[in-house]
Amino acid sequence: FDGTLRPSHKSWISAVEWSPNDPFVLASSSHDGSVKVWDIRSSLPLHTVRAHEKGQKSLCLGFANRTIFSGGTDCIVKKFRF
Repeated sequence: FDGTLRPSHKSWISAVEWSPNDPFVLASSSHDGSVKVWDIRSSLPLHTVRAHEKGQKSLCLGFANRTIFSGGTDCIVKKFRF
């Protein structure tokens, strides 16, 4: 394993956030509207959710107790449990 995550998002990655509870887990958001949860020991995402409509950009995210909050240009903050 070379430490590289496989290409998975369909557009630019706009944010990456490490889990405060697990040193191997991070989440990424993309201009494709998706949010993905990764375990860096694997090259494939653990979870993928369509966070915002196509064309909306997920701009920031934050972890809280296995919950991700994602906000986009649609002016909506969404909550996802994983």
